[in-house]
Amino acid sequence: MNKKMIGKLVGVLFFLEALFMLPAIAVCFVYGETGAPLRGFLWTVALLLALSGALYGVCAKATREFYAKEGFIVALGWLLLSAMGALPFYISGEIPHYVDAFFETVSGFTTTGASVLTDVEAMSHGLLYWRSFTHWLGGMGMLVFLLAVVPTGKGAGYSIHLLRAESPGPSVGKMVPRMRQTASLLYKIYIVLTVLCVLFLLAGGMPLFDSLCTAFGTAGTGGFGIYGDSIAGFSPFLQWAITIFMIAFGVNFNVYFLLYMRRPKEALRCEEMRWYLAIIVSAALLIFVNAYDAALTIEHNLRQSFFQVASIITTTGFATADFNLWHGFSRGILVL
Repeated sequence: MNKKMIGKLVGVLFFLEALFMLPAIAVCFVYGETGAPLRGFLWTVALLLALSGALYGVCAKATREFYAKEGFIVALGWLLLSAMGALPFYISGEIPHYVDAFFETVSGFTTTGASVLTDVEAMSHGLLYWRSFTHWLGGMGMLVFLLAVVPTGKGAGYSIHLLRAESPGPSVGKMVPRMRQTASLLYKIYIVLTVLCVLFLLAGGMPLFDSLCTAFGTAGTGGFGIYGDSIAGFSPFLQWAITIFMIAFGVNFNVYFLLYMRRPKEALRCEEMRWYLAIIVSAALLIFVNAYDAALTIEHNLRQSFFQVASIITTTGFATADFNLWHGFSRGILVL
């Protein structure tokens, strides 16, 4: 096993994590949170840069051989990123126990969406931003980002082994001849969809900070919200927009690649996408009929059913209604 190459990659990951905390630091300044939240980020960034420099210095002369077994850097990388990413919550005191902070960060990076917070609205803006941003980073993967922008290895299957280990799908193939180009293209698609989501939320009257945090949770299909009632307090337009983008981010990105390459017929022939959309529509309509509430409008009932189906099937976890109150048939469909 090429331990020095792994050490070098961990150093690069620490450096990237430090860079990704800079926008959260800017948010702290914008909202005047120059006390404990800012201190938490500054100490963490300093530690990340120190560790990154030390690892990169020790492992600078690492050979570039990289095989499938070195792919375990993915598991190690996520654990270390989460361990360091939890420090701003802990140092600031907003999550007083490190284990809780670590849980919250792991939930963010893995886009799980489970939370230890009982009053999310009491958290500072800087930490709320970082909490939501971990979803966005985890949605595509920090190591895919590393492949896209950092030329850290060549030969011996470096790129394909790393991308295979990182990607959650059943298989990874080359969209374009070079894997770095593939990773770059994936991130471009991801960023464009995120920007579109932010623009639609802004068009619906949502403030910029709320739009960014909500878009990060939607893009990563993780579901961290910044309000106690999740998405229930948003307008119908915003709920429909989030529904559409949850579904869009759940589509296999190969479909977007084919559209990007101007091969729409091939994209439309994607059997996986057709079944995915058919299941969403069928399930939402069945729930609409079974859980219909006469006290609400037809549009409201449709919106609730489509939103919850989209949220569950994409594992996002946002909510606009308490579906525990729905009939057993509707709850059973959501479980399936």
